[in-house]
Amino acid sequence: MSNLIEATAETVQRPRLRRLLDYWHDKRADRRLPARADLDPMQFTWLLGNISLAEVVPDAAPDAIPGALRYRFRLVGTRAVERFGYDPTGRWLDDLPEPTYRRHVQAAYDEVVRRRVPLVERLDMLIDNRTHDYEILRLPLGADGETVDMIMLAADFFNPDI
Repeated sequence: MSNLIEATAETVQRPRLRRLLDYWHDKRADRRLPARADLDPMQFTWLLGNISLAEVVPDAAPDAIPGALRYRFRLVGTRAVERFGYDPTGRWLDDLPEPTYRRHVQAAYDEVVRRRVPLVERLDMLIDNRTHDYEILRLPLGADGETVDMIMLAADFFNPDI
């Protein structure tokens, strides 16, 4: 995906997202990835409503291609729910109602899993006839420190009044 770039202090525009990226690096220590259990939401309360978690589930579809991945939303921040008008918590990515957006998210998640590095993207998308202008940080998590089993996402909106 051409919009996705590796997240660094230089490539992440929004200060709150840079702060979360620093936290992620601190929690991973000498491992490639931090585990979900390493993260304490009380240490990033300033961004909680914008945080979501997607579980990586291999071969979850009944007719899945071996090695194919599906994603289930374990948590979707209240701010994201307000912005998009839909709460997918507990649902599969496949259930997102807008097909173009669903394909975009699938490809972005697949890229995070493949590369195993934080990725950032600036989006200005029309979804359900509403413009959404935001930067999103996708952080890979892995219980074993190597394999991505969850993705933590944080979105920071450029037009916060909508």
